[in-house]
Amino acid sequence: MRIAPLSRDDSKFAYPLLKDALPFDAISVVANEKLFGSNGKRAGTALGAWDGQTLVGVLATAGRWIKLIAVAPSHRRRGIGSSLVNAAQKSAGTSQLRVCDHPGNYLSPGIDARYTDAQKFLESCRFKVIGEVFNLRAQLVNNPRITDGKKAELVEKAASKGYVVRRAERAEELPLGGWIEHTFAPVWAHEMLLALAGPRQAVHLAFKDDVPVAFACADGNNQGLGWFGPAGTSEEHRGAGLGEALLISCLLDVRDTPEGGVIAWVGPREFYRKVCGAVEDRKFLVFEESR
Repeated sequence: MRIAPLSRDDSKFAYPLLKDALPFDAISVVANEKLFGSNGKRAGTALGAWDGQTLVGVLATAGRWIKLIAVAPSHRRRGIGSSLVNAAQKSAGTSQLRVCDHPGNYLSPGIDARYTDAQKFLESCRFKVIGEVFNLRAQLVNNPRITDGKKAELVEKAASKGYVVRRAERAEELPLGGWIEHTFAPVWAHEMLLALAGPRQAVHLAFKDDVPVAFACADGNNQGLGWFGPAGTSEEHRGAGLGEALLISCLLDVRDTPEGGVIAWVGPREFYRKVCGAVEDRKFLVFEESR
């Protein structure tokens, strides 16, 4: 077995491996993004484990994050995963490795709790669980809370309070990116720019006196799946119903995507339950290397 960097030309070998190894993830849609994409700050790199001419293991990293690790089910318990992790440890140097929850570019915000073999493997490599993360999912079909009429009602309600809610325009990318980076987080700006450049242009904004005060986007990270997020409202404008209007606007944009309705890496679960009827969809475990 040899460990070697993967190129984009190797993607054709990675697709079947990833599909077999990660059955709970729609990896075939986003494989290139996960293997080679950045989060706007850290570039992604990928390694492959080869058994002759057969790709049997894959690891994608960015800084101290293992963004993705997969070993073909037929080749597990042969030291392949350990060799890939060792390579990631050398690359990270003295930094403690984390698994999956790479801000701004993640396949999932942790290890899916159903991947029990992966959990045991990471524990054997001296990783420990440091938290839990959840994805929610809202039903987009026949959901009376997610309709064009409901969106219009919420936009009109915001207008009565002096706000303008509308879709972002691609020409606004620079000022919007700067505002989101300064007000919220650089990785949120990166995801917003991906969504704005995407085929659905699923970025919606709220303005007060021509100044942006809230945003929401979908189909930025894991583009093509239709995941919602990130979203944020400036503190002084919270409670005005802007989050509801922006959420429904984004969910309507991704009705035709494979995982439209997934609300990823959720904080305020009660808000999403109340506004769109979202329920718990997946549970993830966040792992970090023990030292």
